[in-house]
Amino acid sequence: MHLMLWVVMVLTIASVLQSRPHPGVTGERLVISLALAGCVVSLIVSALARDTGKPEAATAAMSLVLGVSGNVLAFLQPASMAVVPVSTAVAMLFARLRPSLAALPAAPLTVAIAVITAYAGSSRNAFQAAVACALLCVVLGAVFFFARQARMRHDHTELLLAELEDSREAQARAAAVAERTRIARELHDILAQSLSALSVQLEGARKLAERDQVDPALHRLIVRSGELTREGLSDARRAVAALRGDDVPMVDQLTTLVRRCRRDLALPITLTVTGQARTLAPEANLALYRGAQEALTNAARYAAGSPTAMVLRYTPQAAVLTISDQGRAVSDQDQGTVDQGRASGADGDGAGTGTGVPVAPVEAWTGGGNGLRGMRERIEQVGGVAHAGPAGQGWTVEMEVPA
Repeated sequence: MHLMLWVVMVLTIASVLQSRPHPGVTGERLVISLALAGCVVSLIVSALARDTGKPEAATAAMSLVLGVSGNVLAFLQPASMAVVPVSTAVAMLFARLRPSLAALPAAPLTVAIAVITAYAGSSRNAFQAAVACALLCVVLGAVFFFARQARMRHDHTELLLAELEDSREAQARAAAVAERTRIARELHDILAQSLSALSVQLEGARKLAERDQVDPALHRLIVRSGELTREGLSDARRAVAALRGDDVPMVDQLTTLVRRCRRDLALPITLTVTGQARTLAPEANLALYRGAQEALTNAARYAAGSPTAMVLRYTPQAAVLTISDQGRAVSDQDQGTVDQGRASGADGDGAGTGTGVPVAPVEAWTGGGNGLRGMRERIEQVGGVAHAGPAGQGWTVEMEVPA
């Protein structure tokens, strides 16, 4: 439609300038000039109007100006192609307005151009010329009417497809939530309750050991087993909360984790939080926590006793957790072995390096259990990134998740 309007404007100007009488500033010539100006202005405004949601009154007004100006030119310049702007006005009406509204001005414009053509034309072919002008208006109006209907159906189809896609996504999300809720319920009923029962039994064993004054080493083992059971129960509850979508502050979790590392792994660790703290998505929260567990366990295995810094930094788009240690004073060959062991994504559970490098033993502690590879997979599944590598004599792990 927009390209057609520019073409019609050029044809109208060329036709009027070549027909007699020519446009002027007096009398009949002035009327031709004004009619030509009306055609040009209405065509330019309509061609530049890209907003299809503009008021219908403005579209009807521009079409009427174009149609009336074309009829005036047809009356004053019978030899000109004045039927072109009139038929274009009819096409614009049916292309941009409702059919019932478009027919009101289109009908008189069509009748007027037919009558004027019959009156101003030669007596031999006046009727044929009038019929041809009317048919041109009717055909263009019908073409653009059906084009508008097709466009509206296409838009309606796209809207229905978008709604269907949204409905499918909502169903998929609902199914995922239902499945996660079922898993959380099963995890709570089986694992959490079993650990709770085990904790009660270990507490009873501890009291019996104190009453019977058993070997101190056995007493310490029973006490430590009870503590590990309670910590495992806490981890299970945290996993259940993440599956259910409950919000758990990241800072509180890391504070508890640091306290456990200082006690169980004898790891001198500091926690620093920068930026505006806020609640993360449950999946991102759990992935970051498990990654922190894995990084701290590896720090205790490969750099026992090394000062370790944990920095949680909040940015407008993400939460970044960095864990760095200073390594241990070992030979260059041993340091290379340590770096290779860390980079291999070794499991974080238990004590000892598994690489032949002697380290001070640490007490058993439940780490992430997936190694660096599992840590990366957890972070990537929630849309984040994770990097781990040597930094000087030590090792740095950086995890970033969307916030």
